[in-house]
Amino acid sequence: MPYSQKLPMPQAQKNNVYERGTQRVIPAVLLYAFYDDQILMIHKKDHWNGLGGKLDLGESPLQAAVREFQEESGLSTEASSWKWLGQLFFPNFKAHKQEDWWVTVYTIELSHDQRKKIETQTITAEGTLHWVPKSKILALPLWDGDADFLPYVFKKAPFQGTLFYEEGRCVRKEVKAIWLQAGVGSTQ
Repeated sequence: MPYSQKLPMPQAQKNNVYERGTQRVIPAVLLYAFYDDQILMIHKKDHWNGLGGKLDLGESPLQAAVREFQEESGLSTEASSWKWLGQLFFPNFKAHKQEDWWVTVYTIELSHDQRKKIETQTITAEGTLHWVPKSKILALPLWDGDADFLPYVFKKAPFQGTLFYEEGRCVRKEVKAIWLQAGVGSTQ
């Protein structure tokens, strides 16, 4: 059944694909490094994206952020420099592997010296790194659906979202701001 159709609750409970093991959830991180009005982006094959990747076994999302950023940019950072920004769920993101992705989004502000270190390492095993002005990112060939949450990233406004995929395309999107108040989150 396509993800764009909602199942009635009793049917959904009987057919829980995660409990049956027919669908997997892949925990991952998506990282946006800021310097002035620019964001570090990676160009992989046909798409542009923030840096990031899958969590290793026993690793927290924050530990994965530090590791993935170093692997993809060559720059070591402190965990305390990363700021949690949001959570994204991508049902059926890789349907051929029966994978849904659960993605934690982080941001970091880089210093002038940190930015200079990355400038000299633009080509990596993962793709090509580019510093892109925020105003030009939405014009890039992004993953289908990214334009719906990137405005929150640009404003550094906490958010949550679900981007439903079918046959490699985002068919439904639910993205909204999260307003944090005294350590308590609420959605609006």
